[in-house]
Amino acid sequence: MRRSVLALDYVIAQLEMLEALSPWEYQAIRKVLGHGSGFDSPGFRQIRRVTPPLGQAFAEKLREAGLNVVSLYVEGRSQEDLYQLAELLLSWDERIGLWRMRHYLVVARVIGDQVVGTQGTPVELLGGLIKQRFYPELWQARNRLTELANEEA
Repeated sequence: MRRSVLALDYVIAQLEMLEALSPWEYQAIRKVLGHGSGFDSPGFRQIRRVTPPLGQAFAEKLREAGLNVVSLYVEGRSQEDLYQLAELLLSWDERIGLWRMRHYLVVARVIGDQVVGTQGTPVELLGGLIKQRFYPELWQARNRLTELANEEA
């Protein structure tokens, strides 16, 4: 998982190369893409394929340990492996969100944000995907932990 998170960091960084092109220069690349897009790439399709089963396997391990996500963070440091896995899954989800954001911003910068993208859908729809989460329970746990801490205060 650590290597996978790092690989996403590299992919996100590579998007900056596209920003070195002028919007007009990018049009030549866009013609070659046809109906392809970043979201339709083999790499991103693979991410969409493997990410849900990772979350399911994590949920199963939590159940086996008799924990939920919040209890893992409150009392689960005795479950260090599960804790580390939860943090890596959150990092993975975060990097996917960062990639979506950078992808949207690059597309908006090079072709505009009020045009139709390579797949025939409006670019503005990319912006709506930025907040999509694969593991919402890991994100929601932070809210609950903050509530618990406030209740104790």
